[in-house]
Amino acid sequence: MKLPLPRRLRTRLAFKQTTTFALLAILIAWSAYVLLARRIYDQLDAELQDRAVAVRSMLQVHGNEVRWINKEADTEVRSQFEHAIRYYELMDSNSRAVESSPEMAALNLPWSVEAREAIESGRSTHETITESGGFRLRILNFPVVGEQRHYLLRIGMPLAQADEDTARVRLYLLLLLPLVLLVHWLNSWLLAAAELRPVERIAAAAQQMTSLDMNSRLPVTGNGDEIDQLGSALNTTLARMQGSLQRMSEFLRNLCHEIRQPLTVMRAETEQALRAGASDQNYRETLSSQLEHVQMLASTVSDLMELAQSDDGKIKLRCQREDLSELVQSALDGMKTKASDHRVHLSGTVQQNVIGEFDAGQIWRLVLNLLDNAIKYNRPSGRVDVTLSAHHGVAILSVSDTGCGIAVEEQHRIFERGYRVSATRRTVPGTGLGLHFAHSIARAHGGEIEITSHPGQGSSFLVSLPLVVGPSEAGDDRRDTSVQ
Repeated sequence: MKLPLPRRLRTRLAFKQTTTFALLAILIAWSAYVLLARRIYDQLDAELQDRAVAVRSMLQVHGNEVRWINKEADTEVRSQFEHAIRYYELMDSNSRAVESSPEMAALNLPWSVEAREAIESGRSTHETITESGGFRLRILNFPVVGEQRHYLLRIGMPLAQADEDTARVRLYLLLLLPLVLLVHWLNSWLLAAAELRPVERIAAAAQQMTSLDMNSRLPVTGNGDEIDQLGSALNTTLARMQGSLQRMSEFLRNLCHEIRQPLTVMRAETEQALRAGASDQNYRETLSSQLEHVQMLASTVSDLMELAQSDDGKIKLRCQREDLSELVQSALDGMKTKASDHRVHLSGTVQQNVIGEFDAGQIWRLVLNLLDNAIKYNRPSGRVDVTLSAHHGVAILSVSDTGCGIAVEEQHRIFERGYRVSATRRTVPGTGLGLHFAHSIARAHGGEIEITSHPGQGSSFLVSLPLVVGPSEAGDDRRDTSVQ
């Protein structure tokens, strides 16, 4: 069965932590075993040294003769001595045994390199003898210096007890290590479960969220740790998504209304023309009306395409050196016909040679959107005044009209995507995207757009665009154009 994500995560964390701990525990256990084993054998060597000193005290060396004092001791003392030291022998420099215990004599030990080194150097040496059957004997070669001859005292102790002690230590460590690792894994798993419990709550809350209910938020404990920071960041993202979804829902509702209205009119006019059998003149009027609606639909689709291509409302620019004066003048010339059809007087005062780094297509769209709004929302026989000038490296474009104006409480929202002024929402067709794009284009160029409006008197839009390349020194030449 596939585990849920938090459970798989806690298992993986516990496994990784236990693996690291296991490597450390194995290293510590091995080091402890080596130290304990060395201590056991060092204690055995120290005891051999003590026994050698005790045996040496029982010897008297006179000339070439060695005499054992223990033989003169009483029976009880001699018995204790022989019981404590079972393996000993005294050898001369020719490797002949002078005195030997029965156990040592039975072993018939060879004259080893360590024994020769001890008698030649006068320093004690150790060696380990392994007999058939696995019997192991630790031997101390202790030199005895006489007046004319040197002797070698060899004291031995069986390693059975030391080997058994080291084996017992090794067994204890081998049994204890898996138990310690198991306890550590369980503890790590429980700690990981406790630390990841907020993640489980976040996952459960996220699974319950739907696109229809974006009001709920992910739980935050308030500890200020990394998980809390993650939850807070996700909640902030959810809040932004909720706002975007709400704006998009409102935009789609408005868009559906804008598209449905011209389609309904086109259908009604077509049905009426077909039923009435109208004359050619009526057909032309009907087709002309439908053409206007088709143009409006085409404009709506164009706005939607522009909206889809923009990344979160950010316009992608392809800037190069452009003459802003020519762009504005071309836009004025292009809007002559529309201004004339709406009986609006269009005039422009354009400073020449305003040169800068611009995206010509986007600037063209910005100016056309402002002019289209100024004409469309104007009154009959109204005016639209356009001025362009450059001051201190900044181009200033002003578009003023004598239209219906915008209420004060709505002025801060007119640049929102899909927002339309309530006073003209039903009387003037549109999508509410023109000013949104104009604002986005100005901001993308590092500029700004501001509005001044008085209801019933008109509106004025002021666009400031920085000139990356300063204006030409041709400077203050101006050209006035007026279109009725």
